[in-house]
Amino acid sequence: MTQKVPGIEIPTVPQNAMGPKVPPCGYLVEEIADGVHWVTDGGYQCAFVVCDDEVVAIDAPPSLGTLVMRAIRDVTSKPVTHVVYTHSHGDHIGTVHQFPDDAVRVAQRETHAILRECNDPLRRVPDVTFKDFHRLEVGGQVLELHYRGSNHAPGNSFVHLPRQKVLMLVDVIYPGWVPFTNIAQSKNIPGFMAHHDHALSFDFDTMITGHLTRLGTRQDVEIQREYMHDIRSAAQHALEITSQKRDLARSTVGTDHVYVYFKTMYEAAAAEAARPVIEKWSGRLGGVETLGVNHTLTMYHSLRLDENAQPQVVFFPPTDGVTVR
Repeated sequence: MTQKVPGIEIPTVPQNAMGPKVPPCGYLVEEIADGVHWVTDGGYQCAFVVCDDEVVAIDAPPSLGTLVMRAIRDVTSKPVTHVVYTHSHGDHIGTVHQFPDDAVRVAQRETHAILRECNDPLRRVPDVTFKDFHRLEVGGQVLELHYRGSNHAPGNSFVHLPRQKVLMLVDVIYPGWVPFTNIAQSKNIPGFMAHHDHALSFDFDTMITGHLTRLGTRQDVEIQREYMHDIRSAAQHALEITSQKRDLARSTVGTDHVYVYFKTMYEAAAAEAARPVIEKWSGRLGGVETLGVNHTLTMYHSLRLDENAQPQVVFFPPTDGVTVR
């Protein structure tokens, strides 16, 4: 079903994609379990952990701005002594400067390198870094930071609170929705795929995902994993039918403008291959009608470039008599 807007058809958002209503103050803060809280404005999420005498903050998105500190003060007057960066992107840590200057910043080494190069005063370079694992013990609370390789971004890490069975992984899982455009703008598509299995290797009941309307569960990870494997299969099929779409592109737009030629060829293959995926997931995950083709095309290029999947497609329009496989 679709919502009617003049000139536009907007697909209905599935009920399982809907989250709690954000109050008029502009943010919702809730305790998940034993001192672990999440904060959301309905589009972005961050978190904080209340300890015996202090607070550990995790991220601070600009969309929430100083509301993050206000949310913390709604819960406790204890000082923020540690700040964890899940990764380097400004849309998630762009207002960490609101926390005290003497609060210890913690992040993975890749995040440190990126932030040092960016030299952004609003995203201070972390004080403590780690390669694969760091255990942060603060005032009776334990946060385990794990890095399992590049995914959405280099340095993007898991934050696991084992006692509360809470897992935070940002920009990978989108509960009730398909991932954002271009497979969540991921720098490493194979790594993004692998992180579904990495997530499921942790003992958790609740996931903080950094985006959209609600918290996640193990089932959300399993569902998105299934969707992404369907996208991968569709992209493999798109590779297989590219030769047909090459002929279509040559006959409809010609080869004089090479970018138009390739755009037509690739997008036609992705659109045809994505159709069964969109039919399967429509009504089950929000956004599949909008981004299913985009995800298939993004995966198509990842298979072609990252994984050297067969069949290969030449980069230039073929001339008569040239065989292309």
